[in-house]
Amino acid sequence: MQIIGGTARGTKLAALSGKTTRPTAQRSREAVFNLLMGGRFSPPLKEAHVIDAFAGTGAIGLEAISRGAAHVSFIEADKKACEVMSQNISKMRVRDKTNILSKRLEHLQHWSHQPASILFCDAPYAEDLTHTALAHLAKIGAIAPGALILAETHKKEHLTLPDSFLMQDRRVYGIAAISIYNWVG
Repeated sequence: MQIIGGTARGTKLAALSGKTTRPTAQRSREAVFNLLMGGRFSPPLKEAHVIDAFAGTGAIGLEAISRGAAHVSFIEADKKACEVMSQNISKMRVRDKTNILSKRLEHLQHWSHQPASILFCDAPYAEDLTHTALAHLAKIGAIAPGALILAETHKKEHLTLPDSFLMQDRRVYGIAAISIYNWVG
């Protein structure tokens, strides 16, 4: 696993052994960032405040920093994943652009950071967490109005979100589907 583009391109990231997390496939990650960098969706990634929910090793958020994001808040409950993520953050020397929230997303009571203009949500497949996670983050003020939401689900899973999440696009990569929304608040 490595950073695909930007200032840290080629940096090898530590991976997590075991089956407690499922990293986004490199092909899917590359496709998502090609979409973001292509300019079709807004707000832009450059200088964005990002949330990487269900962050695992942090590869998505670290890719965002490599490509110009100002700050990433990682949300991950698995302690071993947080340790690996912390190693990856140190390896890229971006600790000042990140914070790790090591807890279950639904246990966050309020958002004390700048609201995200881009949010990546890659919940475990088949657990129906994406809808709940996005609604909770909106409720606690973690999502800025107009934010771009990229939700990865299994391709057979179809998200049904409240009207405040406006569907922009949906792409399928292997077994993964990336649904792209803007949150209108």
